[in-house]
Amino acid sequence: MPRAHVAAAAALALAVACKEPRVPHPLATQFRYICCNLHYEKPEITDANYLRGKLIPLGTRVQILEVRKDSVKFEAAGYPPITLALKYGARNLTMDQYLGRIFLVDDPYGRLPKLPPDGKQAVEVDKTRRMIEEGTVSVGMTREQVLMAIGYPPADRTPALDGPSWKYWANRGDTFEIYFDGDQVSRVSRQAEGPGSGRRRRRG
Repeated sequence: MPRAHVAAAAALALAVACKEPRVPHPLATQFRYICCNLHYEKPEITDANYLRGKLIPLGTRVQILEVRKDSVKFEAAGYPPITLALKYGARNLTMDQYLGRIFLVDDPYGRLPKLPPDGKQAVEVDKTRRMIEEGTVSVGMTREQVLMAIGYPPADRTPALDGPSWKYWANRGDTFEIYFDGDQVSRVSRQAEGPGSGRRRRRG
């Protein structure tokens, strides 16, 4: 082998040897709790947060398997490994901010409304608890309860969570908007976004 080739090969080997190893994200291998009900139709999902498919309930304990620049892979007992990508809200949130929203240190199930001693009030609170667990939103729910029930609205469509409304994707063609009066839901409006509706791109 010519000396030039030997030198080039040696230089390449040295460069590879000197390359710093990839440092795992601090969350990698850690256990956390899912902030909210999370739906998936396949093992790869995005922050579009389509409200269809199989459900991973809020408060499910998961292990973070891998964190990349714009995605996280996690697994819960009884479910396949799921890769969640920050695809649409990347201009509004950093990956770490998004991780902080979805994966919690404390079980959010403990924040569900507690049953009061009064029988009539207990019936109403129990109804709200069941709706949250089922992933349903109703008038009178708080913002936190909406988040637990159906997750975070895509940040590209709802950049501020303190705004008067949040917009969600029910599926790849339909959206709905939740309106608030202060901290409570005042109404829910659903609309189709089919051809000619002004929707600019199909979400994956």
